Amino acid sequence: MRFSSRRLINLLILLLLLGGVALWNSRSRQTPAATPAQPAQGQPTTAAPASEAPAATAEPDTARGNRNLRLGNPSAATHDASQPNNYLIERPQYALSYNRDHGTPNWVSWQITASDLGDVQRSNIFDPDTTLPKGWYQVKTGDYTGSGYDRGHMCPSADRSATQEDNQATFTLTNIVPQAPDNNRVTWEHLEALSRTLVHKGHVLYVIAGGDGSNGTIAKGKILVPGYTWKIIVVMPVGTSDITKISADTPVIAVRIPNQLGVKINDWDSYRVKIADIEAASGYHFLTNLPPEIQQALKSKVDPAPIS
Repeated sequence: MRFSSRRLINLLILLLLLGGVALWNSRSRQTPAATPAQPAQGQPTTAAPASEAPAATAEPDTARGNRNLRLGNPSAATHDASQPNNYLIERPQYALSYNRDHGTPNWVSWQITASDLGDVQRSNIFDPDTTLPKGWYQVKTGDYTGSGYDRGHMCPSADRSATQEDNQATFTLTNIVPQAPDNNRVTWEHLEALSRTLVHKGHVLYVIAGGDGSNGTIAKGKILVPGYTWKIIVVMPVGTSDITKISADTPVIAVRIPNQLGVKINDWDSYRVKIADIEAASGYHFLTNLPPEIQQALKSKVDPAPIS
């Protein structure tokens, strides 16, 4: 009996020893947790994702929506009918701030690229803007009849000549102001033609146009005649529409042209001004999506017309 008990004890001791050896072997085979690789000495660490560290030159969020408002909303216009004299209208062809009491846009903003220019025929059918809020007067083409003033496009017909739909949109009367014929058909038209020449050379343009002051009204007081029409053209480097490429040296054309019946005026380059002058006359703030130092540089210079 004693012999059997001693053998049993020895057997248990042997089993315990074998179990301990097996456990030690198992733990020694486990792979240690990987340590993140460190960059070699002298090499830069990987940059954070763009979403965590946006570049200083990134376009502001306000510039990424409507291409026609890339440079900003000069009067902070909104789609709010309770603001009838600064009412924002956005179309694929242009964006504008409408003034119900004046029956004209405060300003119209648009981008011009080569794809906007084609060979569709000019519409010549002026339409009331039926999208205006209920109860607002809709200017009619007949309101201009006999006034002596042209129905002057802000965003020109020829700047939207790729499709018939685009061209027709420029004839909506919320894109029109009373313009003296000499201004509309000569001075203003020559600057429009220069703009398209620049686009054909590979430039993308950002354009804002409007009027300021007063030469009275037409249509029994329903439509204000601006005393001046003005236009600002930012000429992008060839091949890009990216506003982060705009610098203090980017060419800018700014004009403020008299708009009076019976007064002979010169060609557009006689009326070049600083953007700051148009801001002072209109009360609007332009190029607000650009860094302040670039805004200041562009607003304070008078550039000659770009020729390339």
